[in-house]
Amino acid sequence: MGAVIWGLYNAIILYASFLWLPLVVGYYGCLGCLEDERVGLLNLKASINHPNGTALSSWGGDIIVADCCRWEYVTCDNKTNRVTQLSLSSIRDQNLGNWSLNASLLLPFHQLQILDLSENELTGFQGLLRLKKLRVLDVRENGLTTIPVLSALPSLKALYLGWNRINSSQLRGLSRLTKIEEITSFGCSRKWFDNDSIFKCLPSLKVLYLGWNDINSSQLRGTIFEQSRG
Repeated sequence: MGAVIWGLYNAIILYASFLWLPLVVGYYGCLGCLEDERVGLLNLKASINHPNGTALSSWGGDIIVADCCRWEYVTCDNKTNRVTQLSLSSIRDQNLGNWSLNASLLLPFHQLQILDLSENELTGFQGLLRLKKLRVLDVRENGLTTIPVLSALPSLKALYLGWNRINSSQLRGLSRLTKIEEITSFGCSRKWFDNDSIFKCLPSLKVLYLGWNDINSSQLRGTIFEQSRG
């Protein structure tokens, strides 16, 4: 008789666990990040670590308890649980060499507003950055030779390009940034001023920081920057 009761008890517990599990998964799904963004972050992690890096070790874990809004370097909106900021400065192991990011890996992040990829040996983007909500893009201290195509970033207000290898012929990519307010480019070439007309096409520009360069006052003569100084 005791064995029968014990067997019945175990059966009830097992049945209850099957009923409870979906509730637990649903509970964490409601409170945590969206599944498509969680998968997106893991794909981004794989790209950053290619071919054999180990960065972002905290990203992942059991699907029931892994809330990517609590992962390091990730910020989410408190109401929507959408990822709004990725602070990924100096994440990639420099020993892995140069790295090119497939822009499609960022498509899941519809509400992303701040993206920091500075100091990551980044040499470029494959494809078009399509982030309608992005306000800040930081790609300082990488190996960029061209400015990423920015035409699909209609909300961009701040762009940080310093310590890359971008020359003035690439400035045409800035002309469509009608909302851009701040551009920072440390260590830029004096040739930036050979194409200063581009800056006349930026009606919202308030701050242009070009520190740590070899520009002297003679390069400003006849440009819009000389007028600004006056």
